[in-house]
Amino acid sequence: MKILRILDNLGLCLACAFFAGCTYASQGFPDEDRSAYTNESADMLGDIAKKVVYSEQNWDPSDSLWFYNTTQGSNLIDYEIFLNLELANSDMLFRSNENMGKYRYLLQNATWDNGEALPVGWVKDSYDGNDYIGFTCAACHTTQINHAGVGIRIDGGPAMVDKWTMFEDLEKALKASLEDKKFSKLADKILKGDSSDKDKRENLYTRLEDDYKKIHKYNEIDQPHSVRYGYARLDAFGRIFNRASFHLDPSGKGRPANAPVSYPYLWDTPQHDFVQWNGIADNGAAAGLGPLGRNTGEVVGVFASVNVEIEEPSWLGKLLWSEKPSYNYPSSVRTLNQVRLEDHLKDLWSPKWEQLAENGFLPKIDETLLDRGKELYDFYKCKSCHSDIARKDKNRLVIAQFASVKQIGTDPTMASNALTYCGQNYKLQNLDFDMCPGELDNSQGVTGKSGMTGISTGVMAEGVVRKIWPFLQAIWSNPWRNKETQRHLDFEVVNKGYLYAYKGRPLNGIWATGPFLHNGSVPNLYELLLPSSCDEDRIPGKTCRSKTFTVGNRELDTKYVGFVQEVDPNKRDPGLFVFDTSLAGNSNGGHEYAAGITPIIKTDEKGKPIRKSDGQFDLEKLKPINHDDRMALVEYLKSL
Repeated sequence: MKILRILDNLGLCLACAFFAGCTYASQGFPDEDRSAYTNESADMLGDIAKKVVYSEQNWDPSDSLWFYNTTQGSNLIDYEIFLNLELANSDMLFRSNENMGKYRYLLQNATWDNGEALPVGWVKDSYDGNDYIGFTCAACHTTQINHAGVGIRIDGGPAMVDKWTMFEDLEKALKASLEDKKFSKLADKILKGDSSDKDKRENLYTRLEDDYKKIHKYNEIDQPHSVRYGYARLDAFGRIFNRASFHLDPSGKGRPANAPVSYPYLWDTPQHDFVQWNGIADNGAAAGLGPLGRNTGEVVGVFASVNVEIEEPSWLGKLLWSEKPSYNYPSSVRTLNQVRLEDHLKDLWSPKWEQLAENGFLPKIDETLLDRGKELYDFYKCKSCHSDIARKDKNRLVIAQFASVKQIGTDPTMASNALTYCGQNYKLQNLDFDMCPGELDNSQGVTGKSGMTGISTGVMAEGVVRKIWPFLQAIWSNPWRNKETQRHLDFEVVNKGYLYAYKGRPLNGIWATGPFLHNGSVPNLYELLLPSSCDEDRIPGKTCRSKTFTVGNRELDTKYVGFVQEVDPNKRDPGLFVFDTSLAGNSNGGHEYAAGITPIIKTDEKGKPIRKSDGQFDLEKLKPINHDDRMALVEYLKSL
């Protein structure tokens, strides 16, 4: 791979045409900091990063920038409008560093392939004669953690971004720009010498109005009302479900995107059998095309352009096959790029605390506590759900262990939505949908998973002949090709369709992924080992998990391993988001094994669950951990 990159940088285009993953020349010859933006003084949330460094994750600077800048076919709004759009209440550009930094997107200096110095994961895409701004995978899956004035960039890490506020502000900015004064200013910037051309002004106004209506519609459909997401979370399932539903039926109302979850980290994702918090995506499915189907659904969810074209059968078709029309799904989805992005992730390692400590960017791990922590990790049976990972093993595969919502006790909203959300009955589509029980809008509904899979299948199948080579590449590069996947739930193999559960992800690099639990409801690893509540005197006199805490700053708490908290409510930065665990979807309960509250399932010597005579699991509660041991276990978790 490294040789291919050298050939590419020398301009050997034939080599690049043959080896699809070798297209790094457009990144130039970047420095080790990947052109990351730094700030000498505190930003709007108090963070300082006078220098930016990268963790050793098996990607060189060109690898990172290629991941940031490679379009997958996302078409959010018109590109020229985005570049020149002002905020609703000021003349500040929406894309300015000050504004994008407020949403916690990672700021960049200009590079060869990012001449406009757009934030990480914001990229230009061209489709059907138009240019758009859109998102790459990196927008949600790259993070930065600060410590002592140094920013540590982590590829594949969960983003800190506040997408909710960004979309609200984007809608307001587009609406304000439709007014005379703002529009005239925008037209002068975009049309320049042609700004007085009536036809061109009308065309620009139409483009702007269309973008406003689209973003307004999206915000209206996704509005959960019950809970704001804040930083570091997004209801990805709910929003992708709504985008898929919208393409299949633009008149549909969608469903509230009310189950925000943390952005998953991406290292080892291609090696997993099941992906996403509830394992809704099977990497071994569809004869090896499972990852491509998953990524197609993802880009449909993040604003790919999709059309539904009806094609009436010819007279011969009616005679030989069917009188029913067929449907095509032309889209902006970049299938080849998606295959290459997935393959690119196979080389990504999780970040190592110890490597950063050796270079002086983090405190060294206490070896005495580390040894004790390893004993506790084994005692509390963490390995039974969280697999060990050998980063450098190119043949590694990760078999996910799922815990049913009943057993783990964490917030059920996301898992419940994946089972109960139903779309309209898309009668006109020639796709094989699974139907929901009951009635929806006087007709039977389509399950959320089936609707999302259906639109992905339609998009993938469109123009299938020209996609043969990407399909073959997708299958060949899939670590799970020719391997059977099985869903492991509560230490038993169950039906693959069982989704009322959460995945116990491997914990390598866990220190860089706070806040914790699937919905980001616990601020640090130390609190993850505490009871969720003391209200019921479950452990009298003991400290419990925070009922509220702040999210938004990047300064790492190296003691408790999370982000530094503004403890005094009267001193809290008003820009920080206050996470309230009492709200629907925000519960911080469950996974209280080390606190001696959540019982574990007893297993035999083969790791199989033991059942009592009544068929129920034989459960036991472990000894509650004390403060000193909590600190030791946290120290060990840093080392993973």
